[in-house]
Amino acid sequence: MPASTHASGQRDHQDTYKLQDEHVQISEKKDSKALGKRPSEADKAHHWPILSANAAHIIAAILVVILAVIATNTGTLNSDMLKKQLQIVWEKYILFWRSAPAGHGQPLGHHQPPLAEPIDVLEEFPHPEEFYRRYLKPRRPAIFRGLARLHPAFQRWTDDYLRKEFGNKAVEVEAKKKEERGKGLLDMNFAQFLSIYSKEDCYMVDSVSEEMQGDLIVPRSIQCGGLQHMLTDVVLWFSSGGTRSVLHYDELDNINCVLDGSKQFFLVDAEHEAKHEYIDHMEGRYSSVDVQHVDMYKFPGLRDVPWYNVTLEKGDCFYLPYKWPHHVRSSNTRNMAVNFWFARMLWMNQTDCAGKQLSHVTSMADFITREPASFHKADIITQAEGYEQMTLHSFAGVFSKYMTDGPNATKRAFDTLDADGDGLLDIAEMYAYDTARFLRLFRSFPMED
Repeated sequence: MPASTHASGQRDHQDTYKLQDEHVQISEKKDSKALGKRPSEADKAHHWPILSANAAHIIAAILVVILAVIATNTGTLNSDMLKKQLQIVWEKYILFWRSAPAGHGQPLGHHQPPLAEPIDVLEEFPHPEEFYRRYLKPRRPAIFRGLARLHPAFQRWTDDYLRKEFGNKAVEVEAKKKEERGKGLLDMNFAQFLSIYSKEDCYMVDSVSEEMQGDLIVPRSIQCGGLQHMLTDVVLWFSSGGTRSVLHYDELDNINCVLDGSKQFFLVDAEHEAKHEYIDHMEGRYSSVDVQHVDMYKFPGLRDVPWYNVTLEKGDCFYLPYKWPHHVRSSNTRNMAVNFWFARMLWMNQTDCAGKQLSHVTSMADFITREPASFHKADIITQAEGYEQMTLHSFAGVFSKYMTDGPNATKRAFDTLDADGDGLLDIAEMYAYDTARFLRLFRSFPMED
């Protein structure tokens, strides 16, 4: 809010209280005349002035601070939470004369313009080796312009076709277009969803079933090198438009393809998230910020966070890197997208791609889409992000908490994985080790289905 507007609001607020005071005094005089009485000296002596709004705010804030200090001394509140609440009180009430932070009360992204730094736009899916080297390993986003048109679904998936071919398929539907984590899902079949989605506040988010996979292709960029074993799920996002996701990040890499409508991404480099601290639900990797009315006092980390604006039109695809925070808005029209989620890899097996003829139109029906053991293994290895090689000491620092087979389990695991016995464990050696045996070394690692 501009300073002049904020100041005007303060004056209007004060004028309202002044008019209310005058109205009360005039009413008292009229009442006295009507009763044929004059205010007594005792009445005058006991007349207390009404506090202005600003004075009331200051007194309330001081009381909150005093109570908070008492609570801290008695250990009744979490200290970190207390500090955040005190900061909010200080800025919002004690420093009431200051302008509200830029973007306060507005949709996410209004605090400052997006970064001018361009995101690569490609006209074809790159070879897996190039994709891994330029984008996947360094976690750099990329837009693939027009490549969603390669999916047969781009032409086929009209409402009539979906109703005829997959109408009896059970689907899961979110009850609101504005995402609310923790809310239950609605169960219905595809035909029922198609009969209500254009007029109800609902959003289908469901895995693409095997019978629907023949209408999709697997992006060429993930067809070899081990990436083909990392594909964990393919999800259909379908609504009449106007959806709003929470601000969140995913612990998976993602290629998103828009089949109808358009999508806009508020996108933040993963390196910035730790510095700005706005993900307040780490268990679900999301922020509770209201993305349409951002409270910049409650989430001060969003005040100066740099962000990218990525707009995908019908037919576009987008590589969204592992752990990059994002918020997605969809156009107010029929909106449909599929996204390919795959586990992060820290090493690519280039020999696996040698001599292979890769197609831009490989059907998902001919592709193995889920190898749980492989991506559980990849999830474990991802804990070593940032290492090319590990000593026993660094290996223990990362993985010892997952070893449960006695005090020497960490060293035994290290020696087992260090295939050449040189005392340095390469990330490639971890990927090369037999998957079933590898998983037995890390029995305590939490596995997600």
